[in-house]
Amino acid sequence: MLLFLDFDGTLHPLWTFERAEDGVIALPYAGPWLLEAPALERILQPYLHGIEIVLSTAWAQTRGLQAARGMLPAAIAERVTESIWLPELAMDYRASRCTRYACIQMWLERRRPGYAGPWLALDDDDELWPADQKHRLVHALGTLADIRVQRELAEKLAS
Repeated sequence: MLLFLDFDGTLHPLWTFERAEDGVIALPYAGPWLLEAPALERILQPYLHGIEIVLSTAWAQTRGLQAARGMLPAAIAERVTESIWLPELAMDYRASRCTRYACIQMWLERRRPGYAGPWLALDDDDELWPADQKHRLVHALGTLADIRVQRELAEKLAS
């Protein structure tokens, strides 16, 4: 099975919220990073031998695959083979049609043409995800800290 793994909004929050005089303000999250990686490791543990992880996080593009892989627990990191951010597709990624789903599809077409095996994406981005492909998405609303997201990932891995 292929697992496309995002970090921001999935393994740590995107925002923190603070009280202000006029209400609550949202501030970009500043760390610590990958808080939910231990939960991911626990959920993946029974399946790790059969999972290939492809990083779909922009961290693999901006910081490099090795640096992004190195931030993960060792058991997960050793299953990471590459990222969806292929240098030869850089212009396509910038296209307005390149949602996370579209980027995953471009990676599949380039790296696994004709692939008919199972795959999942753990991601907080569900923009323009086709309805007939939603079964492949574990939509991490509120990060993997949400027990419902953990349960959905475990159920989809088991099936």
